[in-house]
Amino acid sequence: MMNMKEENLDYVVWVKSVLDTFVGSKITKRNDYNHDGYNRQPQVTLTSKSHPKLTKMRDRIYIANHKVIDLHLLPLLDAQALTIIFMTEGSTCLDERFAHPHCRISLNTKGFSEADNLALSKAIYEKTQIRTNVHKQNQYRYLSVKTADILLFCETVIPYLLPSFYYKLARIAPAINYKIQQDGEMNCPNWQQLESRRNDETLVTTEVEKPF
Repeated sequence: MMNMKEENLDYVVWVKSVLDTFVGSKITKRNDYNHDGYNRQPQVTLTSKSHPKLTKMRDRIYIANHKVIDLHLLPLLDAQALTIIFMTEGSTCLDERFAHPHCRISLNTKGFSEADNLALSKAIYEKTQIRTNVHKQNQYRYLSVKTADILLFCETVIPYLLPSFYYKLARIAPAINYKIQQDGEMNCPNWQQLESRRNDETLVTTEVEKPF
């Protein structure tokens, strides 16, 4: 089962299309869950039937109810897999306190141990040449993309980035454009289209037909 904001329906529909290649699944509107005084955005729920393949995957990812990285799957990491991590776990931040805009791209892998984060960082570099640092926040660890590799990261993920997640990069457009001016053109023809979404913080995916 997976819950996500309805505005990210394009991603949920894509996940469903993958599941449907071997097991039945369905998308439904999540029942109102704002019972604690907060007004959260509408969500959808993706559920599937049980399947031995899914059970095996869960058993490899959750050891003693603790989420781990399956080291046997890391060699399969590619640009699309990195984009999935960015869409589901990534965050961006624009800092305009300096003479020139700066940005930060983080992968919020705080559910994993330091060893797992180091292994993931190593795999990302080996497969994409993108360098990441492991940071500590309280008892957690997470990854951030090295400033020198921001443009390479954008070139890598944009071809696979779904429209409802464009805002993550669009919000740091000033910093990316500055880096392009300093480092040369970015090899990504879709950047101008994506940049135009910089003010769409609550982008709703209207091009996806709602399955409910």
